[in-house]
Amino acid sequence: EQIKHTTDLIIQSTTPLKSKHKHNAFRITMKPCQTLFLSIAWVASASGASFIPSGTCSSATKSRTSSRSTRSFLYLPDEAAAGKNNVSNGKANDETSLVNNGKMGRVSMVGSGPGDPELLTIAAAKIITDPDALIIADRLVSPEIIAMCKGEVRTARKLPGCADKAQQEIYDWCREGLMDGKHVVRLKIGDPFVFGRGGEEVLEFRKMGVEPKVIPGVSAAFAAPLLGGIPVTHRGISNQVVMCTGYGRNGTSPDLIQYHKEQTVVFLMAVGRLRELCDNLCNLANYPRDTPVAVVEKAGCPEQRTVVGDLNTIADYCIRYEIKPPSTIVVGEVVDVLLNEGVGSMEERVQGLVDMAVASSDVVPAASD
Repeated sequence: EQIKHTTDLIIQSTTPLKSKHKHNAFRITMKPCQTLFLSIAWVASASGASFIPSGTCSSATKSRTSSRSTRSFLYLPDEAAAGKNNVSNGKANDETSLVNNGKMGRVSMVGSGPGDPELLTIAAAKIITDPDALIIADRLVSPEIIAMCKGEVRTARKLPGCADKAQQEIYDWCREGLMDGKHVVRLKIGDPFVFGRGGEEVLEFRKMGVEPKVIPGVSAAFAAPLLGGIPVTHRGISNQVVMCTGYGRNGTSPDLIQYHKEQTVVFLMAVGRLRELCDNLCNLANYPRDTPVAVVEKAGCPEQRTVVGDLNTIADYCIRYEIKPPSTIVVGEVVDVLLNEGVGSMEERVQGLVDMAVASSDVVPAASD
């Protein structure tokens, strides 16, 4: 149950050990507002027996409150305390493993790609169609892919301003599934390890006592430009690609790479601050104002749209056409390679929505506040 003060709990087995050892208890130091999910499993070893804290809880006490800060100390037989069973001097790691009496759950971290179900890997498609899985999905995973899922689906509402709270909810859901011995599927947009907190989540799962199986996904950093008709590299135009996020830690703006004519920069999760990004590219990274820019919205989905412009106009176009996440921003001369093949002047360059484009000489009305 939840406690209000720092408390030392002594847990003692009601079943006597079938060995000569008398040690059958361990202590847990809990901090205020933590909730304990715990059961005891005896684990026999060559040196004796020891307690393993586990994640079993009854339906009456089940909660999504995190217990990951629980600190446990195992009192082991003297021989075991000498260093066996991954303990030292009777102390265990700071984080309690979620072992359900040998029926511990497992985690798969799956990349769902940019949104088109046909761009899923075969491995990803097999995992998300497991009817017994608990699928914990990112908010921006496409409805078409969510519709393929056969098990229970929970979607994290990770909106601006509450990302950390939603991330904690994700961890709580995963912990709950592991405690119930389920196959937890962490379904992520794009590729889990490309600006998706994938590495952070692996470290968190390790604290829970599990090593996730990671399934790669097609990253929008490369798939979205391709689906929008933009090659991120092109001989004589671009010989390098830089991937950036629009948001650093705690909502900060990331440092920008200085302008190079033969360079493509792809921004993920940045459409919400597009105007600020364009200004920073010009003022801080020395980009010319007429550098071509494209925004590909919902790449690979039936609603996909591509908007093109330059650093002066693209933010206004995106407001005019109500471009929303998930969107991928491409900055560089490659934007024009296929779209404006044979165009001889800047005035003739296509801008606006690709399927309803306007000449760049047309006036783009400034967005109203």
